[in-house]
Amino acid sequence: MAEMNIKNSFFIIISFFILMISCGKKNANENQIFQIDVTDQIKNDSMVYGLACEGTSDSFIVVYPFSGEAPVTYSCIYAKKKGKIIGKPQIGDWVGIVLDSNDTTVADMIINLDQIKGTWTYPVMPTFKDFKNLSAKMRRRMEAQAINELPDSEKALYLIPREYGFSLKRNHVAQPVGRVFTSNGVNDDSPVEYPEVKNYQQWFSWNGRLILVSARMNGNEGIESKEKQKVIFDTLDYVSLNDDSLILIYKNKRMGFHRKSSAISANAEATKKAQEADKKAAESLKQ
Repeated sequence: MAEMNIKNSFFIIISFFILMISCGKKNANENQIFQIDVTDQIKNDSMVYGLACEGTSDSFIVVYPFSGEAPVTYSCIYAKKKGKIIGKPQIGDWVGIVLDSNDTTVADMIINLDQIKGTWTYPVMPTFKDFKNLSAKMRRRMEAQAINELPDSEKALYLIPREYGFSLKRNHVAQPVGRVFTSNGVNDDSPVEYPEVKNYQQWFSWNGRLILVSARMNGNEGIESKEKQKVIFDTLDYVSLNDDSLILIYKNKRMGFHRKSSAISANAEATKKAQEADKKAAESLKQ
């Protein structure tokens, strides 16, 4: 009887958890600037999703499916040998499993999706603009001097790294990291430019990969104009994950990320550094 009560309590807790996810999804969507409907694109995902249960070890992972069925045990020895256990699943964590194509009791890959949530950034360096794209003020300053002949002290005023990345939240909500806001107009005079910050809005797990969904507005229409938005899907492959570092492969390029406390603090820190760099650059232009 005690065992039956424990089992019933477990099912009640899980049902409440699923209900909270459903309710949270509605609120999260309402808070987005605009929504991206990618239902038709995120298809044919063969992964198994659920919560890691008691009994999970280095050799086996026990998963309670979100479908409400009984917990299922999968062997994870093969995945561990191949280095395909991304993160360290703990009891209660949301996990995704890619099953072996020849044996559905064997996990080919395991991803701790709770551990992947959070804010991840990587350093980005600016590049010097073409001379023709410089402002008139900067052209006059450099009319008799090639950019590559600038003294290192002046280059250092502009070659300031920034942190780009993304924040992955509940209910597949994503947020961009790397946006910098300055108001003194020095960016127009700067001889360098930074890569575009992708406007990430959503993220998904799909067949053992991470899908990041961003949106770009076409033309000068407002951001609320859904008809003019271009939806972009970035597909990344997992390499490794621990508490404070994440390694992904994007377009055959290996990328290392570090965990930050939040997207807001990461963007605020980047803005502060950019404003300090702009102030130094403005003083340099006056000379």
